[in-house]
Amino acid sequence: EDELTLTDKAEIALAREEARALPQVLVSDIEVNWLQVIGEGWAAPLRGFLREGPLMQVLHFNSLVTDPFNRTGAEALSEQATDWNDYKTRGVERVGLSVPIVLPVTEYTKNAIEAHRASSSPSPAANGEKKEVSKVALVDKDGRVLALLTNPEVYPFRKEEVVTRCFGAVDKGHPYISHLYRSGDWLVGGEVQLLGKVRYHDGLDKWRLTPKELYGEFEKRSADVVYAFQTRNPTHAGHAYLMKTGLEKLKQEHGFKKPLLWLSPLGGWTKDDDVPLDVRVKQHQAIIDAGMLDKATTVMAIWPAPMIYGGPTEVQFHASSRRNGGAAFFVVGRDAAGMKGSLEAEAHPGDDLYKGEHARYVLQMSPVLEDGEMGLISFDKFFYDTTDHEMKAMDPTRPNDFISISGSKMRALARQGATP
Repeated sequence: EDELTLTDKAEIALAREEARALPQVLVSDIEVNWLQVIGEGWAAPLRGFLREGPLMQVLHFNSLVTDPFNRTGAEALSEQATDWNDYKTRGVERVGLSVPIVLPVTEYTKNAIEAHRASSSPSPAANGEKKEVSKVALVDKDGRVLALLTNPEVYPFRKEEVVTRCFGAVDKGHPYISHLYRSGDWLVGGEVQLLGKVRYHDGLDKWRLTPKELYGEFEKRSADVVYAFQTRNPTHAGHAYLMKTGLEKLKQEHGFKKPLLWLSPLGGWTKDDDVPLDVRVKQHQAIIDAGMLDKATTVMAIWPAPMIYGGPTEVQFHASSRRNGGAAFFVVGRDAAGMKGSLEAEAHPGDDLYKGEHARYVLQMSPVLEDGEMGLISFDKFFYDTTDHEMKAMDPTRPNDFISISGSKMRALARQGATP
């Protein structure tokens, strides 16, 4: 985080002046979200938008090879221009990264980057050789320079390959797949340096804590373990059941004394019919203030990534990025990161794109958990008990007292004006 984001005002001013002479790459709201994810360290050790070689690793293995102690010379492999003729360099470890964090550009932008690179004079390296250092400026829709990207690697955006490998579905009506197909036909990879922290000035920035800030908050609370619970909808009784039961599981089954809940609303782009972020955050804070969740054992902090609705592939990133934020456990339920196919879906129009049990199973088997540094708090299906109005596991001795009602069903009833 400290390495990727400039904070000194003089340095930021110099970088902005440098950006005036650089090609400008327009980043959409979704790519701004990804830029924040990269710059704050949520996708560590990734330091920029994926180059072509690392993208292949993400698509095929849901991970990146690394060598943090440079035992094989591959310490910065993901930061080097892709060399298709290098069959020797290889890292010794894998770090989970399952989603394609890419920067699409148009043909016009591609040509501008390549023309600038051709006209730039290479700078001398330490050994006297010439070393190419090229940069581009990343600007938002309002023309503000958000970051500089170094040594850009421009390569074709093979959309079908990315979509089918990431989503395992053919559905051009899917909201994030549709975004990818509408994007430019080229991708730019390269390491980034943010010109200050990404701010949205929407009244919610105080809840946007970086991993470094979260670690500090967890230490201040003297937590001996942190478990993360992601939301992209208002908290309902089912969520409360999962969060409270998760705390008890950590105490009773794992022996922790001071578990801390990290209530982690998804703060990036979501599809149009999802509940807006400001509504969700204010509702979460209201239930904390009302005592439904214990203030002493709860920290709410927005997670900045966009939602791609990628089911089993995406849920691995949900977990690995929370691990980068300090969580040792991740709460996962049924059909995590799933959604129904659009009417354009080839296989499941109007029906679940992914089997409900797949995401949880894949996460349990994923590289994210291989080193034992993160665990899952997993729940089977739970129900609404009409006798005490609580969510819980079904009591098989009185099945008629329980109603199966999902969050999706609750939202549908609310839209219809039904009485709870």
